[in-house]
Amino acid sequence: MLIFFLINFFSINLQAHELWLEAKNFNFNNQDTFLLIFFLINFFSINLQAHELWLEAKNFNFNNQDTLEVDIKIGQGFKGTPFGYYEPLKKKLYLENKNKKIILNQRNGNFPAIQILVLDKGFHILNYETNSEKLKYESVEKFIEFLNEQNLISFKSSIEKNKIPTESYKRFAKILLSDGSNDFFIQEPKLDFEFIALNSPYDQNNFYFEFQLYKKTKPFGNWDVTVFSKDDENVFKEIVKTNPNGIGKLRLFDNRIYLLSAVDLRKADYMDKIKHKSDWLSFWASLVFKR
Repeated sequence: MLIFFLINFFSINLQAHELWLEAKNFNFNNQDTFLLIFFLINFFSINLQAHELWLEAKNFNFNNQDTLEVDIKIGQGFKGTPFGYYEPLKKKLYLENKNKKIILNQRNGNFPAIQILVLDKGFHILNYETNSEKLKYESVEKFIEFLNEQNLISFKSSIEKNKIPTESYKRFAKILLSDGSNDFFIQEPKLDFEFIALNSPYDQNNFYFEFQLYKKTKPFGNWDVTVFSKDDENVFKEIVKTNPNGIGKLRLFDNRIYLLSAVDLRKADYMDKIKHKSDWLSFWASLVFKR
């Protein structure tokens, strides 16, 4: 089935350590499109699951007449691939403003993944939480590489050196949106791991963006947050450490898109292993906005 799918829909190219798929026929029907998305998610997931997930809008300044299109992207270093919407991966998807919370339903196969008409005005936050997914690392060394990349080196002493690690993980992604008005509000923390914006990056009077990191609705202090930003030509990276109350601050530059990323990890206890069938549990938070 897999070979048939590849032969009929794609030629596979592998040169200079880069791989891409090139369609032989770009005119798919709806069923083929969904099968394509399902294929990419399920068969390539072993390479994608350890990477970052974030939301990125086609236009961060929405209006009430045009459909707001938002990609779900997976990648590293703020360079990612957009994926179509796939309902089984979603636990929660909702849009929040100062006055209400709107539960969103999307069609399987949507590309861009999230397509909504925002009828209210003001500052909005789009929230996306995934269901738990499971990852088995290729080797203990690959897991150690992950710990080093995320500055989680204190967990190295807990590694079982003769067992390839498995990990159950969830992602909590947000994107800040505005129609140009200053109707800012501060969210109530409700998720297992999340960023809360403390001011609006769309207010030109704010030269710094302030945020608070929460774990299970409580401030999560003294933790590293990776901040990526990009303009039309470059990607920039810095590390911001939250204070004891979970608050961090970063300098804003105009005409950049920002991604805040943090990961929390814990070794599974007895009950975790029964529930998740994994050695480790991780929680990933991301927050995106454009200055």
